Amino acid sequence: MADVRFLLPVADALQYPTGDHRARLASALEEVEGETLQHLIAFSDETAAVGADGMEELYTRTFDLNPVATLEVGWHLWGEQYERGRFLADLRAAQEAFGVEAGSELPDHLTVLLPMVVKMPAPNRAELVREKLLPALEKIAKPLEESGNPYRHLIRAARAALTGGDA
Repeated sequence: MADVRFLLPVADALQYPTGDHRARLASALEEVEGETLQHLIAFSDETAAVGADGMEELYTRTFDLNPVATLEVGWHLWGEQYERGRFLADLRAAQEAFGVEAGSELPDHLTVLLPMVVKMPAPNRAELVREKLLPALEKIAKPLEESGNPYRHLIRAARAALTGGDA
C-alpha cells in the first residue's frame, strides 16, 4: 500500500544539494520505511564519499544539463507543447489552493509536485499519479538506470512511495 507521506522526505532529498544536504538526507531516512527507505539508503550509500561540490556538480549534470532526466513532469509528457502550459497553469492553481510553495521552480517540478500530491484528496491524487506522475517517472528513470546514476534511487523511492513498491 502506498504511503504518500513518504513523498515529503523524497521530495526533500531531490532538492538541489546545498550545504545541509547530508542532514536533510539523514532526516529523510528517519521518516520513511519499507522499499522507499531501501532506495534512500542506496542513494546515501552511493553518494557517501561525494563531497558537497561533487554533489552539486552531479545534480546539475543529472537534472539541469540533461533534458532527458529533468525533474519537470510536464516536459516529459508534452515537451514544450500547449498541453504543458495548460498543465502548469492547472498545477499553479492547485498549489495555491493546497498551500504548496513552488519557490523558484516551475509547478511541475518533482520537488514541488510531490508535496502537493500529499495534500490532494485521494480521487484527484490517484488520477494525477496514474496519468502523469508514474509515466513521467518512468521517462526520468530510464537514462538514470542506464547510466547507473545514483539519483536513480531517489526516482525509485518516489515510485515506491506512490505505489507502495508495486511499480
